Amino acid sequence: MLGVKKLIIAEDRNVFYILNERIKCKTLDRIMPKITHIGGPYFTVLSCLLLIVFGKNNVKISALQALTTLTGSHMFVQILKRLCTRPRPYLVLPEANTFKCLLRDYSFPSGHATAIFSLAVSFSFSFPGLTIVFISLAIMVSISRIYMGLHYPSDVIIGSTMGVFFSYITHIYGLMLPIL
Repeated sequence: MLGVKKLIIAEDRNVFYILNERIKCKTLDRIMPKITHIGGPYFTVLSCLLLIVFGKNNVKISALQALTTLTGSHMFVQILKRLCTRPRPYLVLPEANTFKCLLRDYSFPSGHATAIFSLAVSFSFSFPGLTIVFISLAIMVSISRIYMGLHYPSDVIIGSTMGVFFSYITHIYGLMLPIL
């Protein structure tokens, strides 16, 4: 079992270096810090609140489900961060590119990946024609977290999985409300 854990950690670091160092270029250096904020609390919460206040019918319902998903998933994220206490990659790997965006909380799981996938999947249920756009944006935000040296790939994978899972739970529960 120890050998499997070492292999996972080694592969996590290998993929981290590919996304943090090998693909590094001036264009991505300008784009990634902007993309990463789309998964942050200001954008995700504010976009849901604006759609709840100004949206009509399906838009309002979808935003309510997205905000519910966001809230539930982030309570779980905060619990896991405190239980796992995984240091950020730049604290362990001194050669990691950080863009001087240093955070003090723990790395596992990625809250940004959880948040953006919570919204992407929630909105995809109501607007299936935009699913490719929503999921592509979520993937870009998730990759930006690694590119900026803030998360390991496994942090992002688990975070995105949590966002998807909580979206499904909220969607299923939301569909059952009229029956109750």
